[in-house]
Amino acid sequence: MIRFEKYSEKFLPGVISIFRSNIPKYFFDFEEKELIEDLPEFHRTYFVMFLNDKIVGAGGYAINPDDTVSLCWGMVHNDFLKQNLGKALLEFRLSEIEKTYPGKTIVNFTSQHTTGFFEKYGFKIVSVTKDGFGPGLDNCKMELKK
Repeated sequence: MIRFEKYSEKFLPGVISIFRSNIPKYFFDFEEKELIEDLPEFHRTYFVMFLNDKIVGAGGYAINPDDTVSLCWGMVHNDFLKQNLGKALLEFRLSEIEKTYPGKTIVNFTSQHTTGFFEKYGFKIVSVTKDGFGPGLDNCKMELKK
């Protein structure tokens, strides 16, 4: 059974474990510091995903100064990929965004490894910065317009 809870500091070890499980394909190790610094800022809009009481994913969202909403730090533990958990996490966040910020354009900065996943849900690539996250990891800006 999948369930979601708002992030609190007690979940930090689980979130870090998920993050580290996705190095080096989806994240670089130096990004861990940024994640840890960002989490207190997103505490009201960041969630952990449980599968049978085990933390297997996390992700959130934030409003931007240009009145768009960004998806933030979405990830599923590498051991649980290809089980539709990414889909569940994305659908949950999109539902929460629609409740809080109805009709807003949603922005996502992701790598070339996940653009196909987001395109299935209507996201369109609007720009690509080669090696934008670091060597071999492009920064692909995607948008979902409502």
